[in-house]
Amino acid sequence: MNRTIIFTLGTTMALAIGCAHSPTHELVAARSTYAEAKQGPAGEIAKAEVYDAKKALDDAERAHREKPESDKERDLAYVALRKADYANVHAQLLQYRSQNADAHAKYVATLEQLKSSAETQLDSTSQELAAKEKDLAREREVREHLQQQLGAAMASIADMAKLEQKDQRMVITLNGAVLFKSDDTKLLPIAQQKLGQVAEVLKQYGDDYTITVAGHTDSRGSDAHNMTLSQGRADSVRAYLVGKGVGGNSITAIGKGEGEPVASNDTAEGRADNRRVEIIVDRNATPAEAK
Repeated sequence: MNRTIIFTLGTTMALAIGCAHSPTHELVAARSTYAEAKQGPAGEIAKAEVYDAKKALDDAERAHREKPESDKERDLAYVALRKADYANVHAQLLQYRSQNADAHAKYVATLEQLKSSAETQLDSTSQELAAKEKDLAREREVREHLQQQLGAAMASIADMAKLEQKDQRMVITLNGAVLFKSDDTKLLPIAQQKLGQVAEVLKQYGDDYTITVAGHTDSRGSDAHNMTLSQGRADSVRAYLVGKGVGGNSITAIGKGEGEPVASNDTAEGRADNRRVEIIVDRNATPAEAK
């Protein structure tokens, strides 16, 4: 019975650990070096430096909990590692001075060199963090400006479209009946006029975003016909957007047919909702985010 309980508890703990986000190599190194400092001579004779390392490690642990494996976690862990290293070295030098008074001059010179090196490294890391924060703030400002422009454009076409946004994805849903005649793939003139306003905003998003135009139908007609119709409509919207200056390399068209309904096809209203074209805008991950 006891063996069963121990095995079950061990399995549960292993699963819980496996599901957690692994810390970065920098955070693992910082934890190990801090533990060495706390448990070694530095814990007794370099308490101030160990305390500084502990505060830095707490900041890194907080960054890990908020966003595991982020650049911020790595940067703060690096700071904690350097401070823990400094605590260990400082403790060693204190021991050396107490054991050999004749080495005092060398101790001072070495300590100053270490302090200067640590301060330089900390300054460099702080500057990198500040630069990243500045870049993020600039990106947020640009994104908010584009959102305002898109909001104004969407307000002018509220009768034919709706806008949804979640995290890094934005979806513009266009009513198929306003875009095309029944069973046709050619854009209506009024649809072109309305889409032109959306295109003016979309073309400002640039290479940081990918755009997918997805065509959808209701369930009337054969699967093959609906797939062909939805693809043709998606292609028409894509071609119009590209013609208005939206990046051709970053925009694709796909026909979904009747496979992704948003309402029941048993009613006229539901079928009307299902006949739609979606313009899906996704923000690409930056090289730093992709790490």
